[in-house]
Amino acid sequence: MFKVDPRKLVGPVMALALFGFAIRLLVQEAGKISKDEFLQGLTSVEPAYLAIAAFLIALNYGLLTCYDLLALRYVCKALPLRRIALVSFLGYSLGNNLGTLIAAAPIRYRFYHRWGLTHGQIVALMSVLALTFWSGVCVLGGVVLSLAPIELPTDYRLPFGTRTLGFVLLTITLCYAAVCTFWHKPWPIGKLHLRPPSVGLASVQASVAAVDLLISATALYLVMPGDAVVPFPTVLAAYLVGIVVSLITQVPGGLGVLELILWTLLKDTVGKPVLASVLIFRVLYYILPLLFGMVVLVAHEIYSGAIEEKQDAKLEAHSIKPTPAIGGDPDMPDPPFIDAS
Repeated sequence: MFKVDPRKLVGPVMALALFGFAIRLLVQEAGKISKDEFLQGLTSVEPAYLAIAAFLIALNYGLLTCYDLLALRYVCKALPLRRIALVSFLGYSLGNNLGTLIAAAPIRYRFYHRWGLTHGQIVALMSVLALTFWSGVCVLGGVVLSLAPIELPTDYRLPFGTRTLGFVLLTITLCYAAVCTFWHKPWPIGKLHLRPPSVGLASVQASVAAVDLLISATALYLVMPGDAVVPFPTVLAAYLVGIVVSLITQVPGGLGVLELILWTLLKDTVGKPVLASVLIFRVLYYILPLLFGMVVLVAHEIYSGAIEEKQDAKLEAHSIKPTPAIGGDPDMPDPPFIDAS
């Protein structure tokens, strides 16, 4: 009889509960917005800004290939760029919406295992992907919150200010840099023994992730309501907080969670129409890449299946040999004709 470990259900159940709680709060907050205010937020975005935001998001998904490139460099595995770009786009376009465990990890495991990576290399690669992202969050979040701290609503006050949080993130960054500089022994993680990246690789990791977050935050800033006057550092800080909390909750795509946090942090500065801007960003950054990624995945599977079928047909044709005639070997020359009359 098939048994399920209850411990494996804790994460999905908590994510589902947080998703429902976030959606409920978001619906309550959305009820405070009039229809005219919401429509104003949708229609006040300049078409040129909307087009630039879409271009930046497309550029951002291209930049995400660097995450996989750095991870492959760590595991000392070289692959053609077209393959890396394919698995990176599929992993992020589907994983950003469906979650890492449901989409991103299985996609990467399937493709990279097919292309020659071992189980241990794939696990190490995924660990480096996560490390790259969080190093960028610590660097960029530390700088932004230290120089331009964001004011939290009174209902969501922390025991310390966001500037203090920025200093904590910068401290984590310095500790990570020190580990990469002075610690060269492998760390046992399960059956794996992973070494910290070199200082050069760690620096590139943080830089790539920081640029990735800056580009996506800029796209969000461009779809803010046209009459809103809000500093870019405020939008950037709110976006970083929203992304981090969304990932911690493990809600796929941060659906409802990201919208709730951005609404809570920006409504006093931008105004109530900010909810429409957040939904526009959701469509541009999450929904459209998801649809395109599904099309690319299906097309690739059909193409790969046709190629494999063609190769199998060739192998089968080459493996068939002509049936020898009875009483003789077809590879031997015919005997001379003898007339017995």
